Amino acid sequence: MLKKIYNVLDRIRWLGIIATLGWMVVLCFIQVVLRYFTSADLRPFKWGDEVIRLTSVWVAFLAASLGVREGSHLSLDFFVLKLLKPKGMAVLKKITLVFALVSMCLLMYYGTLQVILNRDYYLQNIRISIAIFDAAIPIGCFYIFIEFLLILIYGHHPFAQLPSKPKDPAVGAI
Repeated sequence: MLKKIYNVLDRIRWLGIIATLGWMVVLCFIQVVLRYFTSADLRPFKWGDEVIRLTSVWVAFLAASLGVREGSHLSLDFFVLKLLKPKGMAVLKKITLVFALVSMCLLMYYGTLQVILNRDYYLQNIRISIAIFDAAIPIGCFYIFIEFLLILIYGHHPFAQLPSKPKDPAVGAI
């Protein structure tokens, strides 16, 4: 049951990343063509660069959760491994995961408040609510929260694509 729910959420995340990146590439291509390869009568969209910049926030937050799942984010295990024994490392890993979960909860809460606050404000050159772009923060943090929670519960990510067992059992995605 958990795997089915996770697969649905993962599919939604991947579709979001692919659609957003596709939209950004198409819009960027159109902007470049209109700017450099057309007559003076055709100009790039006034809102194009702004929308491209803001949609990149969606890609960053959604893809960050994939990095958590695969354990590919930067970690500073070298010094911790030198200072702590495996048991201490396991405790530190749990503390770090709890801290990350609390941080994601705070970001989801305040991000949602920001979305609600900005729902009536629009981009400068087009009537698109800023809240659409602000929503990337609570939604992306929700995905990151799920990934960290699974790591905390199982000790590793049960659905990761990369090998989930590090050489040292106390070392993992911190």
